[in-house]
Parts: sequence; structure tokens; C-alpha cells
Amino acid sequence: MNDNTTLNTNSAIFQAEDEQWKYSMLVWSGPAAAILVAIGFFGLAGFLPPPSPTLTGEAMLDIWRENTILKQIGMMFCVWGGLLTIPFAIAIGFALRLTERTPFFSVTQAAFATFGCVFFCLNFYFLFITPFRLDGPVTYTQLLHDIGFIYTFSPVQAFTFQYLLIGIAILADRAEQPVFPRWVGFMNIWIAIFFVPATFVPFFKTGPLAWNGLLSFWIPVAVFFAWFVIMVQSLRKVKPFT
Repeated sequence: MNDNTTLNTNSAIFQAEDEQWKYSMLVWSGPAAAILVAIGFFGLAGFLPPPSPTLTGEAMLDIWRENTILKQIGMMFCVWGGLLTIPFAIAIGFALRLTERTPFFSVTQAAFATFGCVFFCLNFYFLFITPFRLDGPVTYTQLLHDIGFIYTFSPVQAFTFQYLLIGIAILADRAEQPVFPRWVGFMNIWIAIFFVPATFVPFFKTGPLAWNGLLSFWIPVAVFFAWFVIMVQSLRKVKPFT
């Protein structure tokens, strides 16, 4: 092996290691997103569970009069966390790219995630500005309050399609050593299904389909955070640039 060949080999190894490190940064944006949202929404804002959709008037205003600044700071945390779902989806795309000749599923799932991120950040901004005029007409605050919480849990369609595509891509991988275990594909499909009931949030103020109910809040939130844990562990084992 001559010097030029050795130099080219070392350069290729260095480049692969550099790209793998960047990929790892994208992967770890997932846990960062989940942690920021959890701290902001549940920790700082105290919305665990969210306030009842039946609250109106003074009862609703009392929610926002208590720890107002802390709630607003919590929503800022959520916006930052929501944005990090995009680089995480890109990391998933790099990994899925190894499962297909043409990047159909890998690119499309990232596109759905980007669109979903719009809702996942806009909802927190609505809640961020909800207490802006607590001394004004109650209808102003009520409207922002309702829109904020409905937007937080109801527009799950983009993420539903993203998870379905991830699951399909994983299950379609027929390699002898698949990139992801098949159970991860089934997991993505089931989580997508668990998200569907939340689309009915605008129809209900009480019961399991209300924004604080079992099918629209507790189950979707639980599987949402579980998805991050499972996907991060799976993505860490993938080496798309080595």
C-alpha cells in the first residue's frame, strides 16, 4: 500500500467518524426534545394533568393567575423542545435510508415530522400568550386557553403518518441483518394507532376523549415519551456513516 492509498484511507475513516459524530448529535436531539417538553409542560407549567376542558370564566382565569410567569417560561421550554423533533426525524431518516434503495419512506417521514412540528410549537405559543391580558375580557383568555390545549393534543395526524411510515419502512427491510428489529416497526405502527383517538378532542369536554382524558392525554403522552426512549436506543446501534 503506497502513501497516497494510506492517506486516502485515513481521510475516509476520519470523514466517516466525523459524520457519525454529527449523526449522534441528531439522535440525542430526541431525548433533549422530550426532556424540554416534559420540564416545561409538566414541571414548570404544572399541567399534569391539564386543566379540565369544562373550566370557564373565573375558574379558568384562576389557573393562569397562579404562577403565571412560571407557566409562560414552561411554554418557552416546550417550544425549544418541539423544534428539536425535526433533527431527530432527520436522524431517523439517515437510519431508514439504509433500509431502502430510493429514499421514499426516510424522506417522507421527515417531511411529516416537520409539518407536525409546526403544530407542536404553535400550540405552546398559544398557551404562552394566553395570560397576556388576564385583566381584559374573559372571552379573550378563554379562546386562547381552549385553542392552546386543543392544538396541543388534537393535531396528531402528521406524527401518526410519520410513525406509520417508520413502521412500514422497518418491516419492509428484508436484509439478512435488518437495520432495526422488526418489533420496533410494529411498535411504531401501534403508537400511530394509539394517537388516533386524540383527533376527536374538539368534540368532547368530558370523558376519555377530552383533552385530559385517558384516550386523548394519558395514553398518547405515555406512548409518545416511550417512543423517544425506544427510538433513541435503536438509533444508537445504527452506523449509517461507517
